[in-house]
Amino acid sequence: MRVAVAGKGGSGKTTIAGTLARLLAQDGRRVLAIDADPNPNLAVSLGLDAATAAKIKPVPHSFVHHAEGPDGRYSVGMSVTPAQIVADYGAPAPDGVTLLLVGRVEPEQAGAG
Repeated sequence: MRVAVAGKGGSGKTTIAGTLARLLAQDGRRVLAIDADPNPNLAVSLGLDAATAAKIKPVPHSFVHHAEGPDGRYSVGMSVTPAQIVADYGAPAPDGVTLLLVGRVEPEQAGAG
């Protein structure tokens, strides 16, 4: 099963995603929660304290590469396997949930605006 939670800012997406992830994990399912928000807070919603959440290494943006094909279309590929990303960057969270951070923008990457 794959579930995505989307909506307007402040609508409760993170709260719903964290609660759903924990409930599914408590039911014995394997759960990989992916936080793709530039300002990630899913770790706290999953039950990690803020200090622990701040130490989670995000998946490097360099793992994804974009290429333009001969027909002018762009493709997105990865330089490592998804299983290796989870093994290297997956952070354990309460109830057996594994968390990946893929959207965080580091201060040195941020531009003006």
